[in-house]
Amino acid sequence: MERAATSSDNEKMFKLPSLLKTAYYACNEIERNKYDLLETPDIDMRYCCELLFEVLKIEATIGNDRHTMFSRAQSANNDKKIKNIICEEAALHGHIDCLKLAHEIGVPWDESTCCNAALIGRMDCLVYARENGCPWDESTCSNAASGGHFDCLLYARENGCPWDQRTCRLAALNGHMDILVYARENGCPWDVHTCSSAALNGHIECMTYARENGCPWDEWTCTNAAFNGHLHCLVYARKNGCPWDKWTCSRAALNGHKDCLVYARENGCPSDKWTCRNAAARGNLGCLIYARENGCPWDAGTCSAAAAGGHFECLVYAHVAGCEWNSETFINASVFNHTKCLKYARVNGCPQGDSRGGSSTYTKRRRSSWPNLFFEKFKRYSATTIRRVRSTILRRPRFRRAPRFRIRYFNYNL
Repeated sequence: MERAATSSDNEKMFKLPSLLKTAYYACNEIERNKYDLLETPDIDMRYCCELLFEVLKIEATIGNDRHTMFSRAQSANNDKKIKNIICEEAALHGHIDCLKLAHEIGVPWDESTCCNAALIGRMDCLVYARENGCPWDESTCSNAASGGHFDCLLYARENGCPWDQRTCRLAALNGHMDILVYARENGCPWDVHTCSSAALNGHIECMTYARENGCPWDEWTCTNAAFNGHLHCLVYARKNGCPWDKWTCSRAALNGHKDCLVYARENGCPSDKWTCRNAAARGNLGCLIYARENGCPWDAGTCSAAAAGGHFECLVYAHVAGCEWNSETFINASVFNHTKCLKYARVNGCPQGDSRGGSSTYTKRRRSSWPNLFFEKFKRYSATTIRRVRSTILRRPRFRRAPRFRIRYFNYNL
């Protein structure tokens, strides 16, 4: 049951949270856990709900203009940075009731509201936001394409929402052929990332359609196909003239896709020391042996990468086969606490360095790449959402006990 409140300046009614949700909000964590164990209606209490309750709790009287309720609560609580994301959070979780209430009491919104509604396919939230003046941008179409929500994309385009290359790229990335075809037939631009994204997840139909309709491609199409082991995409790309480079072999070795590595090498794809390094870093002994037996070069980085990952078999093979090593191997085995690798390196005369500082080049490279990996994983979300995820993780006691460089990873400034 929803409760209704009336503003004094007019007689328009607007809904407040239900009595059940209000009672649930008033419970402590123990009481909530007990309630959740009962065979009772589920209460989807999200961050947007809790923020709205905070606003309503601060603004106890509703006799004033409801459209200024949020601003008055802001002045009283001085917590503007957090509470400004109520509409965005409501759209992200599909809480149309929270979105309506937030708008009624004057909570500001921006393009992220429409973006999040399109991302999860909540047509009701998207329509309400637009009909009430919420702005949108190209991310609305690209998010709808990413999630395969054709109805949201169609509504956005029919109502003048702009789009860009990301719409085709994300449609191809997630294999939404119908959206890709619609986008192209209605003038949506695309670029080389459309083919490379389709290859990354093995969507050969999207890649074939893109190429047959003039979409450009580059070396990253082959690299991405090899990275995730999609041999059929790699073969199609090469048979149709797609270029490749050394990263095709190195990425295939990184994830242990020996079939892609073999195909690439047998068809003249170049390789360098990073093929052996990446194979050793992930413990892909089969790829390492094949690469070495087929003329792929290696250096001391192969042993140090194997030691950093604790891959004893790769370390032994590389050393026995004549691969050089240096103090980085000993340092990495010590820093990452791989006792077996450390003992082998010491017994077999590996040069030793200052293992306390962890100054290995491989270690530094591995740490410095984490912010980029974090951004790649969450880049489809808005910056505000990413910061919320980051702050939530940082508050966990288990994470706070992690190595210092891992904390720097989540403190990356977006």
